[in-house]
Amino acid sequence: MKYLKTPYLKFSTLLVICSGHSLLWAADTAQQSEDEWKFTLKNAYINRDFDNDALKDTGSWSQAASLFYKSKMHDTPLVIADKPITIGADASVQYAVRLSSDKHVADTVLPFNKETQSQVSDFLKYGATLKLGYDKTLLSVGELWLDLPVTAVDASRQLLASYWGTNLKSQLSDQLYAEIGRVEKVSPRNEEDFKKFSFTANGMTKESDGLNYIDLRYQFTPSLKGEYYFGNLEDLYNKHYVGLEHNWKQPNFALTSKFKYFNAKDDGNTFDIDAQNIGVLETLKVKNHTFGLGYQQIIGESAYPLPDGFLPETYFINWNATGFFKE
Repeated sequence: MKYLKTPYLKFSTLLVICSGHSLLWAADTAQQSEDEWKFTLKNAYINRDFDNDALKDTGSWSQAASLFYKSKMHDTPLVIADKPITIGADASVQYAVRLSSDKHVADTVLPFNKETQSQVSDFLKYGATLKLGYDKTLLSVGELWLDLPVTAVDASRQLLASYWGTNLKSQLSDQLYAEIGRVEKVSPRNEEDFKKFSFTANGMTKESDGLNYIDLRYQFTPSLKGEYYFGNLEDLYNKHYVGLEHNWKQPNFALTSKFKYFNAKDDGNTFDIDAQNIGVLETLKVKNHTFGLGYQQIIGESAYPLPDGFLPETYFINWNATGFFKE
């Protein structure tokens, strides 16, 4: 899909009730000393009512129970420069059951069988990760939870999307953090299994063997940090991202300034992609009140590309406003 645009949308309701701890762990390279278990219950009611009578209303009501496990890192007999190589494992199980009747239309929340034109009554997602650590470096193989351009984790529906591949992240210095990886498959939020990345435009769909990426973050000063990301979705397109964030804290208020620039370009094989996103955001926090003012614009010769599977670009200054609106 190129971008999300819903014409003739009359009414859209999204009600999500979630009980438990936060769904994901922040990305870091610290050696974990204790096991972590996180259990969540999530009740989601989604309803979309269209003006156009030719379009069926979509949505569902579902209940989910999910369990996330993150193991502590255990020392191995292997030692380099008096520091041990450590090992650990993570795992996840997500299950959801449909409570509403079958509307016989895809709602992007539950899996949909195109042959029988029916929503599944329940679905299950699971995965596991092997971790190897050394000092401030961590290698992960298996299921990955990535909060990056192209590979965000979207919690706005029922079950979470996850990715399958390998990544290596390291705190190279007090200022510099680096992460490289190869993501071979994705399990979208409304599907059970992992599958190859794909992209659809003008009625044509093409798969990719994987996403290769590098992410660099640098703390220039205590108040200023920057980030550069490059991702190559093989046989489809390349994506660059540059971001800056400045924090100015005073006794009575705090001002945060963000600048974000994205550049997506095809690799010359199949699609014509040339799109940029520019965004700035100023956020003022005074005691318990926060005020924000931002600007975002997509420019270029094509629409901004998103992989199939309803994978949002939550790195944008504002993603939600680009997703659902009425003409």
